[in-house]
Amino acid sequence: MSWRLLAALAALAGLAFLVKSTFADDDELQAVIAPEPIPRKIDLIAPVSAALPSDDFSIGEDGLTTGFVDLVLPDDRTMRIAPGTPGESTCLNYVDPNQCGVLADVLGDAVVWFALVPQAPRQTAELPPIVDLDEGYAVFENGWHIAYPAVIERECGDVDIPSFGDFLRRFGPDSVTVVDLNKQEVTAVRCGDEVAPDTVPPNSGTPDTGPATSVPDPAALPTTVLPP
Repeated sequence: MSWRLLAALAALAGLAFLVKSTFADDDELQAVIAPEPIPRKIDLIAPVSAALPSDDFSIGEDGLTTGFVDLVLPDDRTMRIAPGTPGESTCLNYVDPNQCGVLADVLGDAVVWFALVPQAPRQTAELPPIVDLDEGYAVFENGWHIAYPAVIERECGDVDIPSFGDFLRRFGPDSVTVVDLNKQEVTAVRCGDEVAPDTVPPNSGTPDTGPATSVPDPAALPTTVLPP
């Protein structure tokens, strides 16, 4: 074999090793870096009396709806989720009444995005932890922004929690957030099992004296209402 042929083979082997190493690094990088949650400012929250889907209704792997579903809301209002609407659902029971709640980002009469969640007792929904408060909205770890009142109840048994900022530092990552589906706002947070030490530094931007920012009147929030 000539030296030129040997050099060409060595170059090809080196190129193949480089390509393999690059793709392996990319795969590891993709496994480590999780996608950032998409911020969603929730305009409408309501209990769902009944969900009336078309025969072909589903939410595909791409997060878009196929077919349509009519959601019956309080006062016999009806919200239609059109085909091709981005959405998600953790409420799997569409058959029985009063099983789901809906959270939606709306633009006029159009539903831009929606989520169906299981309905908890007293027409509430239990959601993931709050990570921050921002201009009248509670910011969730999944990117949702939901209005909160002047006082958020803290359900932690006999534990003394002087402020909401203290709650976030000590219980936030393992907590449960309660949203009132009729008031369209966060009403309470519930402590989890794990308690972080008091030495953890405060979350920047989160007031230690508890939330004091007023929120819009839920009655003035935009709604999506179609004839029943």
